[in-house]
Amino acid sequence: MKKLLILFLVLCCSFGAHAIEPKGKYLSQSGELMFRFSGDSLYVDIAQSQRTVSAFKLVKSKDTSSTATYNAYESYLRDNRVTYREVLIRVTWLKNDDYLLEYFGKDKDRDYNTNERYNIRKVE
Repeated sequence: MKKLLILFLVLCCSFGAHAIEPKGKYLSQSGELMFRFSGDSLYVDIAQSQRTVSAFKLVKSKDTSSTATYNAYESYLRDNRVTYREVLIRVTWLKNDDYLLEYFGKDKDRDYNTNERYNIRKVE
């Protein structure tokens, strides 16, 4: 009976292993932006020049089998002082290597909140 209970618990815990974990490079549908997932970081680059626009430290806040939600933190210079901001990033699996990346929060270049959506596809 103990072995059956332990087996049941192991099976229940293994379902969390099927959660999405984006890794590598992803290109936006428009081809303008490159999203690089590396460990616990997300880098947003301009695709043609490979110039980094934003760099976020990702802290996973919610996880399901098809969606990962992160509290994302970025530091940047504003008036020659280091400033920090927090945004919410949600990555939803669509099919194969296609994802929907949604961004919610205050943009560092503007004085208002933005909500942006990008269809991204893995680059090999």
